[in-house]
Amino acid sequence: MGAVAPQLDLFTVCAIDPPLRDNRDTMEYPFLSLQKKRTRPIVFAVKGVHLSIAADVRSSIATIWDWDLIIFAASHLNEAIEAGLTPSPRVRFVPHDALKQMGRGTGGKDYKELAQSMRRLRLTTIITNIREDDESGEERPFSWLSDYRIPKRYCHTALTPDSHDGEPDPARPWEIELPPWLFNSIMRRREILAVHPDYFQLTGGLERWLYRLARKAVPDKEYPAAIKFRMQTLHERSGTTRPLKKFAFDIRKMAEADPLPEYGLRIVRNGKHELVILYRDRAKPCRLPRGIKRLAIEGRGGKSKGVEAA
Repeated sequence: MGAVAPQLDLFTVCAIDPPLRDNRDTMEYPFLSLQKKRTRPIVFAVKGVHLSIAADVRSSIATIWDWDLIIFAASHLNEAIEAGLTPSPRVRFVPHDALKQMGRGTGGKDYKELAQSMRRLRLTTIITNIREDDESGEERPFSWLSDYRIPKRYCHTALTPDSHDGEPDPARPWEIELPPWLFNSIMRRREILAVHPDYFQLTGGLERWLYRLARKAVPDKEYPAAIKFRMQTLHERSGTTRPLKKFAFDIRKMAEADPLPEYGLRIVRNGKHELVILYRDRAKPCRLPRGIKRLAIEGRGGKSKGVEAA
């Protein structure tokens, strides 16, 4: 058995377009806001699972769009692990590359919005008993980011500045640090799932949430590859602030529009209950691996090590 590579102090992202990976637990439960600027806490409890999500008074709850940065980081960390490396929870990246890989623009407004996402991820507090064995059974609140570093030009007393000074520097790196709860799910537990590259093209919060739920819940290898939920159950799991009646209307519209990559949904009646069936749509393009050019790791000595991959 070969020696395990020592964990380095800083993981520097230099990869181009790795296959996307996401955290399993956050796909199944309402850890993220589906609406922007939500300040009302999310509280969810079912079958022994409980979670509470709250925002700092200076911020709003981290959204499902903010989570794109976590998917970006998890995808690159996973590539490093599969290359035999032991990366750090501290991740350095070039914001221009991150924005491109997340399918976003690269203008000054986009840099500002990315900085705001990092603040919300840092200022959102999570309390949950999911995987509390990682913390010896103790209740330990955490945030989606333990720390971050961005150029001072993006830092203002107000957390939602209307502008910043000058044009963005596309080459200057930013840094984030993942909390143990997230990092352990990638490194130790391997609690991650592949995500379709078209996920980033979904614009609606409900669409994104339903895709992630389907990816977690619909079996890949069983036949039929489908799962059903009562409409009310979906409403509760989403954590949305929209009333059930309006939520159901949105789901019906989505069933007609059929926007989800690799999955479809249909709605049927079962007595007084409305059932939503999520299924793997074999007629849609499947998840295809995307090419990766290079990874570089910066360690204690400050040197970089490049890794070529097919």
